Amino acid sequence: MTNTTTLNINKVVIKAGTKTVYDENFSNGLNVIRGFNGTGKSTIMELISYGLGADIKKHNWKKEALDCTEITISLDLNKKPYVFKRKIESATSKPLIEMFEGSFQESLIKHEGWTSYKNSKSEARKSYSMQFFSLLGLEQHNTADSESLTIHQLFRLLYIDQDTPASKIFRTEPFIYDKESMRKAIGEYTFGFDDLEAHSLRQKLYVANKQFDKLEDELRTIYKVLGQTNIKATSKEIDQDINSLTEDLLKLETQRELILSNKGSFQDEDIQKKSKILQESISKQSKLIQKLDSEYIATIYDISESEEFLKALEFRKSSLDQASLTSSYLEHIAFKYCPSCLTEIKPQSDENKCCLCHSDKKANTVNETYIQALNELDFQLSETKQMLSKELKKKAELQSSIKGHKETLHHLRANLREISNYSSDYEIKLTELAKEKGYIEAQISTLKDRLDLAATLDVKREQKAALQANLTRYEDKLRATEAMRASRIKSVKNAISEEVLEILKADGGVEPAFNNAERFDFDFATDSLRLDDRANFSASSNVILKNAFHLATLIVAVRDNEFRLPCFMMFDNIEDKGMKEARSQNFQRIIVDKISELKGSFQIIMTTSMVDDTLNNDEYGVGPYYEKGDHTLNF
Repeated sequence: MTNTTTLNINKVVIKAGTKTVYDENFSNGLNVIRGFNGTGKSTIMELISYGLGADIKKHNWKKEALDCTEITISLDLNKKPYVFKRKIESATSKPLIEMFEGSFQESLIKHEGWTSYKNSKSEARKSYSMQFFSLLGLEQHNTADSESLTIHQLFRLLYIDQDTPASKIFRTEPFIYDKESMRKAIGEYTFGFDDLEAHSLRQKLYVANKQFDKLEDELRTIYKVLGQTNIKATSKEIDQDINSLTEDLLKLETQRELILSNKGSFQDEDIQKKSKILQESISKQSKLIQKLDSEYIATIYDISESEEFLKALEFRKSSLDQASLTSSYLEHIAFKYCPSCLTEIKPQSDENKCCLCHSDKKANTVNETYIQALNELDFQLSETKQMLSKELKKKAELQSSIKGHKETLHHLRANLREISNYSSDYEIKLTELAKEKGYIEAQISTLKDRLDLAATLDVKREQKAALQANLTRYEDKLRATEAMRASRIKSVKNAISEEVLEILKADGGVEPAFNNAERFDFDFATDSLRLDDRANFSASSNVILKNAFHLATLIVAVRDNEFRLPCFMMFDNIEDKGMKEARSQNFQRIIVDKISELKGSFQIIMTTSMVDDTLNNDEYGVGPYYEKGDHTLNF
């Protein structure tokens, strides 16, 4: 079935201020912009792609193009008329596109029918790429990296320019933007390999993955905190802990009642024993802290010495480098006069003797000494740095240890002060029970506060499980869909291969490998073309092979309604890389022969400085033949 996704340019108008510098009509089928090299044919092609929403790289802007101020393109999208208008502002800006539904003449009269679309979308309005895709009846596609497939990216396949290497399928992009996933998305989407079901599944998979990753990050962060503090993470676990602590409270209350009923059985001697034990512990702890403090001070001193020694070694190494450099410079100075008595020095015929004192030179003595000294300094630097690293680690460990022992000492002293105020063991027991009760009640209160967090975590875990189930379902369905599309990929590749082989055989025998070729293949991800598993030929043959692929793609796309390619191509490189006139004109005739068999709407815009006589006429030509010295833009 003939492809109904079509783009057909009817008219291009370019202005510089109020002056119209280009105004030409285009037709369905083949359109040839012809003229001498340097007349601005490529400039028109660049501006057409720009007017439809593609970008022009900063270094590709011609001065003549930047002297223009506006481009207007009248076109049919799926046979419906529209007019696009875009300002030409600077080599770095991406101006909006104004769109009008209707013919060019209607757009001149109905000023209120224009709608503006920016490069990026907003909540209120689509981007111009999104609107362009909508007008073509296509859903906007996202790559695996969730980057929108734009008109600029689409024109990487539709517009074959002169700057891109002939071995590449797509127009060249800066390295950071030329991603494999993007090339694959452009190709698979336009060739109909990625059908709408797979596209929808990928969109759902992308959204679900984003949501899953967000939940995973949130849970990972919370678990990290909970893991460090040993906090329970679920409502069930927290409820269990609260119940356990409540039971502990009941046991404490039972112990308190028992103490109250046996007040007379407690002896004051227990206080004295506890006090003695605490005093001994305090003494031991103080001595240990004193010892650690001394060790810490010694370590600080060692670190200071190591740092000073390192500075000295670095200075010696720097001085050694400077001495070596000075020596190398002095070695090559040719003295004409003695630096001591200013007597003219007689030329020395023996290069192995010093020009000043005529002594034998000792080859490499300085260099060998320098290398030995440098090696020794490097060894000392390495050893000192290792030692300093150990000392710094020891310092940190001592700081941590001293802090911990001081905290222990503080608690011991606090306990000693506390029991010193009691008059009996009876009071101690009651106080200890009260402390323990307060601690448990505080724990229960904290756990109850954490129930809200736990409930939130429970919800997030349930959401994560549901998302995981969705992801699995989407992935399974996508795998099944991709298995089904394998037959389409094979069918399309076979059809394009057949067309390419026919075109190459009609090339005229310039490239022997073209005559008996059996298989042509292409790969979007690697941006490569292969003929019988060979990827490279002569420069001009690579150009023929590349253009044969794009021409074959257009031919197959016109016949196949599952293609999303809008039956449109722009050829601006058919004479690139040293192409001979006869070979270029033969390829032009091949294009005419191949498209004469096509039924359906399509458009090719081509530039040439070697136009074949059969194309140098009003039937195929756009505008006049631009002679040497003329220019497509008439300022």
